[in-house]
Amino acid sequence: VIVLNAVTLTDRARSVTYSVGTNKQDGAAMSEIQDYGIPGTIFVSPVTIEYFQDMAASNVYVTHKAIWDARSSVVLTVKVTSAADSATNPNFTMTVFLGSFDYIKGSRGDLHVTSASYEPAGALTYDVA
Repeated sequence: VIVLNAVTLTDRARSVTYSVGTNKQDGAAMSEIQDYGIPGTIFVSPVTIEYFQDMAASNVYVTHKAIWDARSSVVLTVKVTSAADSATNPNFTMTVFLGSFDYIKGSRGDLHVTSASYEPAGALTYDVA
């Protein structure tokens, strides 16, 4: 399930990449001769979603163009299935801004597919209940 700025785009999604990680910070003390790292702050990478392009109202192009034109942050919600939120189907929610969006992408004979990259603009939350 993909909801961007209160618009459900689930049926137009082809793939989603939603990655998180941990920044490395120095762990060695001044007197140590071995250098090593320890876990530091966490980070969320930009979320990338590939869509089947659709120019109709309240769909892929119109939704993204409105966000781009307004240069605004919006709420992005992603979860694996439409089932209720649970430990096996968490609902990931984050405020994002549109980092990039391919208005047109492809070659003759290709599927009309476009990609959008959403930059984190707030903390990631996830609901499991």
